[in-house]
Amino acid sequence: MKTSTLAIAGGFCALAISQFAVAEHTDNPAAQIRAGRHALQQNHPEAALQDFNAALQGIKQAPHQYQPDRLAALSGKGYAALWLGNDHQAYRAYAQALPLAKKPIDRQAVSVGLARALIANGRPIEAYDVVQPYRHTAPAALQSAIAANLLDWNVMAKHDLALAAPTGIYQGPDWQSRLYQITQNYVDFALRPKLRLGFHYSSDSDSNINQVYSADALWPGHWLSAANLNPTFWQAGYQQTQVSDPTGQVGLSAIRAGWTAVPNRDWHYSILGGLGTSRNWTYTTVHAAALYQPSDSWGIDAGADREPIRTYTAVQNHILVNTLSLGGFGRLRDIGTLSATYFHQSFSDNNQRNGVVIRATPEFLSLGRWPISLGIQGYYRQYHSSTVPYSGYFNPRNYREAIGYLIYVQKFSPYWTLRFYSGFGSQTIDGATSGVQDYFGTLTGLVAPYCAVSLTGGYSNIANAYGGGPGYHRSYFGGEISIPF
Repeated sequence: MKTSTLAIAGGFCALAISQFAVAEHTDNPAAQIRAGRHALQQNHPEAALQDFNAALQGIKQAPHQYQPDRLAALSGKGYAALWLGNDHQAYRAYAQALPLAKKPIDRQAVSVGLARALIANGRPIEAYDVVQPYRHTAPAALQSAIAANLLDWNVMAKHDLALAAPTGIYQGPDWQSRLYQITQNYVDFALRPKLRLGFHYSSDSDSNINQVYSADALWPGHWLSAANLNPTFWQAGYQQTQVSDPTGQVGLSAIRAGWTAVPNRDWHYSILGGLGTSRNWTYTTVHAAALYQPSDSWGIDAGADREPIRTYTAVQNHILVNTLSLGGFGRLRDIGTLSATYFHQSFSDNNQRNGVVIRATPEFLSLGRWPISLGIQGYYRQYHSSTVPYSGYFNPRNYREAIGYLIYVQKFSPYWTLRFYSGFGSQTIDGATSGVQDYFGTLTGLVAPYCAVSLTGGYSNIANAYGGGPGYHRSYFGGEISIPF
């Protein structure tokens, strides 16, 4: 389950708000807080947010008189902001309210609200830690389960769901009961064995066509993962690829097996190795990735891949590419995320390539009470190849690209999310610069409890392993369905 999938649902929260002093006039902070709470009861979060902001402004002007009302105003603002999808406002409100919450019941309520805001802002590790002292209560245990599921700690998430509803029926408001059921569906699906079927098709202006079909079985096991966090998921499967262009057609068949493990709270890793054949050629494949992320603010990742280049000429010449990568990311609260990755590629024709990829992604903007977010991303890639070998794949000696993306995210329901990227920029191939465009989208969803679906498609004139240069373009689409058994 993606972080954004439950963020909107998590915004509809219930808080215990401290009592505030009764005032004589209708325009003082206490009266405005009452008006804000009434607006929430009438399903008018925009009006409520205005009332709570007005109350906070009044408190600021007369802090000695109205300071006791500050906790109630901040808690109400956080509630209304989450309802509207203004996740950053909600986080700031709850973060300011937490030091003011002296009573245990107030501190518990604000902590749960803060956890919801952290989840909505893509910070599940902090959210999980914030509510740990209160897991004996249903609202806190539910938020703990949501955060654990987002972190792939699904055994822990299942335990938290049992704390939230020991009888299997959540005792609370209707929206919390629905959120409990949604979370339970995600956790149950994540823990079950599955059959995963995939398909990918691509075609470019050089008439290079790829068709990839895959089938994999995944089942939970033991040994390599922390038993209290998540099972080790073992995987075995088969992939069939058809490659064609005007010069010919060839097929590649491969079997593969591996696993995904969560050995502790900080580490995730996966390994998938395979053996492939194509006519009189036998080769090995590897896909391995490791992530070390001790907090929401930073992480380090590494990868190793070995695979054939999927063009007819490259397959005929038995060309494999081995890729090693090392990168990391850092996040500044309320500002955005910067990531950088160094990669080295070694080709079986003795070509060596070194490059770097950099992404800068400011925090997304939520659009009012609609489940829509907008974001931007700056993307930069550069590499240098040691040699320019015989034809078979696109290989300039020097390459760089710089692209700016506009990102649109819409949540159709807690189960279905659409992401669309529109990119415009330039690429330079051995000193020749040209404009480029890149469009692609993904649709992901869960048809609980029957299957999970992921669809992708795009169009681009950015150079890749298949080709590049003026006039080059490529389109593709694919999908994957996971069916539990």
